[in-house]
Amino acid sequence: MSFIDFRTEYKVYIRSMDYDHELVAEIVNSLHDSVVKADRELTCKEMKKLLDVLEGHFENEERMMKENQFPGYFSHKLEHDRFYKQMLKTIERYDKDKESFGMNELIGIRRWFFNHIDINDRKCGQFLTDKGFS
Repeated sequence: MSFIDFRTEYKVYIRSMDYDHELVAEIVNSLHDSVVKADRELTCKEMKKLLDVLEGHFENEERMMKENQFPGYFSHKLEHDRFYKQMLKTIERYDKDKESFGMNELIGIRRWFFNHIDINDRKCGQFLTDKGFS
């Protein structure tokens, strides 16, 4: 079983969002494998890959929310910004050997990922679906 098993019940039924969520799950699973193998170089590479994918995903979601006047835009964007900055800081500190990265951090990422989908992305997905997006 994968560290993150992205199942149908986690879909928000907006293609681009679901695609990105599946990609994030794949990268976190690779990140998990690198942590289990204690491969510091690969862990750093996967962390940076995750950050790149999150940046594009957040930009795409925020653009869709803004263009369609999603009422929860500001709080949703703040959540994106907070998590992105936290990940950036963690990567910078890990890269400089000032911070460790292990199972506790992975569990935190997984918790954030599913909570964010449940609390924020599901509302956004429903709003966009009601406007005719898929």
